[in-house]
Amino acid sequence: TSVRGYHQTHTRSVQSLRERSLASLFISYSTHLRSDKMSGNRKHHRLATIALILLLAASCLLEQVDGKKSRGSKRSSRRQTKINIEIYHPKGVIIWYPYSAGIEEFSIEIFINKANQQTSDEYASSAECDICLSTTEVSYGKFILRSADAEIRAADHLYYNAIIKKNGGQKFTSRSNEFYVSASRILMGNMAGGSSSCDTAVAPLPEEDQQQLDEIKMLEDILSELDDQCRAGQKSRTKQLLLNAETPTRYNAKQLYEYAASVLGQQMPAINWNRTLVDAFYASNGIGFEVSTTVEKLKVLKLAKALPSGSIVDLDTLPTDDSSNEIDSIF
Repeated sequence: TSVRGYHQTHTRSVQSLRERSLASLFISYSTHLRSDKMSGNRKHHRLATIALILLLAASCLLEQVDGKKSRGSKRSSRRQTKINIEIYHPKGVIIWYPYSAGIEEFSIEIFINKANQQTSDEYASSAECDICLSTTEVSYGKFILRSADAEIRAADHLYYNAIIKKNGGQKFTSRSNEFYVSASRILMGNMAGGSSSCDTAVAPLPEEDQQQLDEIKMLEDILSELDDQCRAGQKSRTKQLLLNAETPTRYNAKQLYEYAASVLGQQMPAINWNRTLVDAFYASNGIGFEVSTTVEKLKVLKLAKALPSGSIVDLDTLPTDDSSNEIDSIF
C-alpha cells in the first residue's frame, strides 16, 4: 500500500510540475510574441518557442516513464465528448461538435423515422439521409452545422451517422446513434433568433500582424499535437475545468454556454472565450466547462491563481462525478 501511495504521489508531482512549467512558458511565450511585434525582435520569440517545444518533449518522456509505473491504475474519462443537437419548433436544427487539432471536416447524416440501416462498410455514405450536412469551418471552437428547413417533431425517431475527417484524409465514422425526441428537448422559436451575428465592420489586420497571428496558430497546433501524443495512452486526462458559479435557474445547453462565457469573460478578460470555450455543463459543485486545447487549459489554470481560491479548478483533480447531460455521446 505504501509503495502504491508513493507512485500515486510521485505521478501527481510530475504532472503538476509539468503543467506549471508548461503554463508559465506558454504565457511568457505569448507575452514575448506581442512585445516582439512592437520591437521587431523575432529571434527572441523563436528561442522561446524552441524552449517550449523542448520542455514539452522532455515532459512527454518523463510522463511515459512514469505512466509505466502506474499503468495498473485506471480511471475512465469524466465526460465523453458529445455530439450536440438542438431541435427548434416549427423548423430548424443546429448540430455542433468540439474542434480539436487535426480535424479537417465534420459531417452528419440524420434519418427521421426510418429503419436503422446497418452497413459493413465503415466509410459508406447513405444517400437517403433526411438531413445531410458537412462543414470545414470552425466557429467559437466548434464545427457548427445548421439546417433552417429541418422539421423534427416530438416522438420522432432519429438516428444519425457522424463522420470526422482528419487532416491526412482519413475518415472516422460513428454509426447507428439513435434516440426518440422528447417534447422537452425541442426549443421554441426561430432557429436564427439566438444565433444572429454582429455586422459591424472590422478593419483588416496589416499583413505583418496577420503573419504573426498565423504563426501563433500554427505553433499552438504543433504543441497540441505533441501533447496529444504524450497523452496517447492516458484516457483520464481531459480539457475540462470547474467554474465556481451557479445559474439563477436551470438553463438549456445554449443558455448555459452563454452564461459560462459571460462569467469567464468577466474573470479572465484577456482570454478570447468565443474561441477557447468549447462546452459548458452542470457539475455537482458548479459549472463544468471544456476548452479547446490542453495548452489553453494550462493557461486558464495559471491565470486562475490570481482569482479567489477555488474560483476555477482542474476537474480532473476532483472526485469522479457521474453527472451527464441528455445528449448522446460519440467517438
